[in-house]
Amino acid sequence: MTDARLSRTPAQALTDARLYSRKGLDQAMIIPNIIAFAAVLFLIKQFLYPFFRPVGRKQKNRARRYGKEKRADEAIRKRRELKLKIARTFAIRLPFMQSETQLRKKLDRLGSIKKPEEIWLEQDLWLLGGAIIAALMFSANNVLGLISILFIPMGFLLPTDELDKAIRRKDKNIALDFPLFYAMVFYQYSKSISVYLSDVINDYLPNASDDMADELNVMLRNIDYSDEGYALKQLKRRIPIHFIIKFCDIMETRLRGYDNVSQMQYLKNEIDQYRVTELEAELAKRVRTNDMIQIALIVILGMYILIYYLFTILGSLDMFM
Repeated sequence: MTDARLSRTPAQALTDARLYSRKGLDQAMIIPNIIAFAAVLFLIKQFLYPFFRPVGRKQKNRARRYGKEKRADEAIRKRRELKLKIARTFAIRLPFMQSETQLRKKLDRLGSIKKPEEIWLEQDLWLLGGAIIAALMFSANNVLGLISILFIPMGFLLPTDELDKAIRRKDKNIALDFPLFYAMVFYQYSKSISVYLSDVINDYLPNASDDMADELNVMLRNIDYSDEGYALKQLKRRIPIHFIIKFCDIMETRLRGYDNVSQMQYLKNEIDQYRVTELEAELAKRVRTNDMIQIALIVILGMYILIYYLFTILGSLDMFM
């Protein structure tokens, strides 16, 4: 073997060296080729495969549902824009209607997207419809016409009366939910002076009712916009309830640096008493409702028994006659 290597010419030795170097180079390029091939596959999977792979059933249903919701929202938005355009064009504010400031204040209190012009348009339609019905009734009978006239003011007052009822309902829900919120505030402030009202609100929000949560979210936005004092002033303006106004006054005093835990304790006792009174009133109301239902059932049962015996007696009389 050694003699064969020694007997090779320089050209043969150079050729063998080139062959060995090419074989080593091919072996060294295997791993980079594998990595490059894997990278190409990854790019194909990330950028090309999503365009050609089949869509799953869940994804199709989700896309259809999203499309339906988007079309429904778009239809609602277009109807609202059309209604608002008609209201701004044809609504007439009569002298005995509420002013724009009053209506805007009520709508803002409810967080409604309605405009005062829409309320005026509803009242105008009630007046116009009532007048047409009254004219038709007068043509048929004067008494019916006079009776139908009485319903015109009721229909005219219906839009604003619905706003007032919604505000009273919201105020009542907030008043019933406020004692729990104030109990958390009192507990936090009685333990430590350095307590942020926004932190207490965030802790209470998961347990708040819908109406209370709306007001607390407005408070958080006002705190972010300005400070706690501004948020408390706005809360007093939005919800003119006695103990909420008192709560805001106490908190504003505390923001000035005064330690008024004793006043907070007095307010807590007052709010607890209000909550107990409201619960007792609700219980009494439910008891009365239950009694009324029982009386109605007894009356219906008595009528059923009387009718049953009446038919029994009439059947007996028919047998003897």
